[in-house]
Amino acid sequence: MAETHHKPETGTHTTRCYTVGYVSDAKYQPVPAITLKGHWLEETGFATGTPLEVKVLPGCLILTAKESQPEPPAEPEVVTTLKQVCKKLSDRKQRELMDVIQVMAKPQRRTAG
Repeated sequence: MAETHHKPETGTHTTRCYTVGYVSDAKYQPVPAITLKGHWLEETGFATGTPLEVKVLPGCLILTAKESQPEPPAEPEVVTTLKQVCKKLSDRKQRELMDVIQVMAKPQRRTAG
């Protein structure tokens, strides 16, 4: 059986004891709050900035680390500008310009020359 507050061995679990505290809301009313902190969080996959999923059940919270989604590459400024201009054109011109934007937005492959 796992010991309370002892560093777990690989593949085992441990129990940590906390007390629900409170923080004040905008109207200075107490709101229940739980603060989890410690190096053990990072050791178990909850490094700073890790997105979390919280499943809420009666008397039970399950925290799951989510894989962060990579940010899409920044769109070139010219593509952003063309998309804004495109909205002011006729439907046919919009389609033509969007075709050009799609070509410009694709990463270019270098060919040996």
